[in-house]
Amino acid sequence: MTIAPISVEQARSIRRLVLKPGLPDAESVYAGDDSPDTIHLGAFESGRLLGIATFLHDRCPVEGRAGDWRLRGMATLAAVRGRGIGGELLESGVERAAHAGAARIWCNGRITARPFYERHQFRAVGEEFEIPFTGPHYLFVRDLHAS
Repeated sequence: MTIAPISVEQARSIRRLVLKPGLPDAESVYAGDDSPDTIHLGAFESGRLLGIATFLHDRCPVEGRAGDWRLRGMATLAAVRGRGIGGELLESGVERAAHAGAARIWCNGRITARPFYERHQFRAVGEEFEIPFTGPHYLFVRDLHAS
């Protein structure tokens, strides 16, 4: 498997398929998608795009700081879940965002993904909340430390 930069169009195609099925295409367009600093990553195997993740500048709603980056729209195709693709996308994106100056990564994650995020050094902050059409979530935060 290879993790590599992808176009925003490639990211949106997987978002529509996995995260926003049946919703209007506009639901797969995120603020900041087209920023030159935004990092769109894809996981490829034999040339096939299996998963995506987007990392962009965005202050965390809890104690927001200038060095905050947000993980958005991370998804893998259903047929390949459980193979560690999400973890590889996450760690590659964290490394790239840190190299670009990120001091902290945050995301809204489904409550069922809590063990995944905790394995990757994120912590849940605050109470569970609902995202319409998506379900219950937590806000997760990972502080990055300069070496």
